[in-house]
Amino acid sequence: MKKIIRDGITGCLYAGGLADAMGGATEALSIQEIQDKFGGNITDFEENQESIYFTGNDAGEETDDTSQMYEMAKEVVEKGKDFTASDAAAALVRWSKSYPKYYPRNAGGTTRYVIEEIEKGADPIEIGKQGGIYRRGTTNGAAMRIAPAGLRHPGDVDKAIQLAITMTQPSHGTQHAYAGACAIAAGISRALLPDAQMMDVVKACIYGAKEGFERGMKEARQASGLHILPKIYKGVELALDFEDMEEYLKKLDYYVGNDGTIQSSVAAAISIFIATDADPVKTAIYAANLGGDTDTIGCIANYLSGAYSGINAIPENWIQIFRKANPKIDFDGLAERFCEVLNL
Repeated sequence: MKKIIRDGITGCLYAGGLADAMGGATEALSIQEIQDKFGGNITDFEENQESIYFTGNDAGEETDDTSQMYEMAKEVVEKGKDFTASDAAAALVRWSKSYPKYYPRNAGGTTRYVIEEIEKGADPIEIGKQGGIYRRGTTNGAAMRIAPAGLRHPGDVDKAIQLAITMTQPSHGTQHAYAGACAIAAGISRALLPDAQMMDVVKACIYGAKEGFERGMKEARQASGLHILPKIYKGVELALDFEDMEEYLKKLDYYVGNDGTIQSSVAAAISIFIATDADPVKTAIYAANLGGDTDTIGCIANYLSGAYSGINAIPENWIQIFRKANPKIDFDGLAERFCEVLNL
């Protein structure tokens, strides 16, 4: 059992990073634009020097998604049970200083604003509740870096949810962000257990979404926007009844969405996790060809697939590509730190 959980932790980290890297090349393009630019669906790591988000990146190189998650994860394992919203805020600021390639270029409007205010001495919880601008606090940044919450608490969904809320408070203090972040944290937590079935993971995601939303309605800012649950339910429906990838992705785009909102991104990610039978390779490919916020949707979806299927489901040559393209990211060492904290 310990080895299986260890493999799931490592798989979650690498799978998320790989999907982020693959989706980086197609970010902000529509499904048709991806087909036109790359001559069809992409199935491997590509460059895209015409992209304002991926220019200067090598094929297989991570983006702001993975680097933010990595810095947050290091803070989580370092602080352990004492982890606070202030620690989450500190991790975001450290990320902004450590990755000049991505900050401020790739930082979303919510995260950029929060980092600036935290550096001015703002309270990390109160600043996360600030509104007044469309989509502030409801973008998908909270979910794209939430993997450490699930990895820190394998099988303990409620503790994963609590940590997810603490991680989310400084940047995305809204009921929608709580719901999306808790959905993925809960799903990862459940996926790491050796007896987990795919629908167990989906049920955990739905439970997390409900719990996060309820907590957010009591404690966070009540932001405008669609409820996440109908989108999750629709994504599950689409994933359970399709035969062709391209037709499925078009329907997912149409009915669920692929924009940068946390509601659409999390629901699309859960759907892709189901549609690909938690295969990390297929998950990365499906997400990269969905269009929209491909890198973020991909890493969120593959947190689930990687945690569920484990590191051995990822081709060794993909892992080597990632290591070579991302020398600053030590997923093996990070996974070992999680295992030490968990006594695995």
